[in-house]
Amino acid sequence: MTPDFEKIINRITEIVQWYGKNNNPTPDTLMDAYKKITGYLWYFAEHVASTKGEYNQAYFMRKIETIREKDRLVKMKMAVNKADIEAMLSTEDQFMIEIEAETIAYKADLLLKQGNKVADCMRTHISLLKTEKDQTENR
Repeated sequence: MTPDFEKIINRITEIVQWYGKNNNPTPDTLMDAYKKITGYLWYFAEHVASTKGEYNQAYFMRKIETIREKDRLVKMKMAVNKADIEAMLSTEDQFMIEIEAETIAYKADLLLKQGNKVADCMRTHISLLKTEKDQTENR
């Protein structure tokens, strides 16, 4: 993960923590936090797309390497079933890279979804605060 995205994650985390601790934010303060978090989430979405691309690349690289190894073993007169097993075992390193890439992509996607849920909650909160303010002013 690049340092820029680590900073973005840290900023999102700070906003989420602030929102969780702040019991009575003003509509303006909340709107400012909402604008910030949605902006950071947009940039974070780029990171999520990138991690998914890296996972896909790792997946296909492992698949290609496994097929190549199986083909090589079959050409050496190894039985196809045994070649399948041997090819999978010989690409264990690529499999571990794929698993790591999948884990990172899954975590990034989960964080993006949760961040969007917090942003939605903030938007609803802003709407409720504005409604309360309007009702108070009309009394």
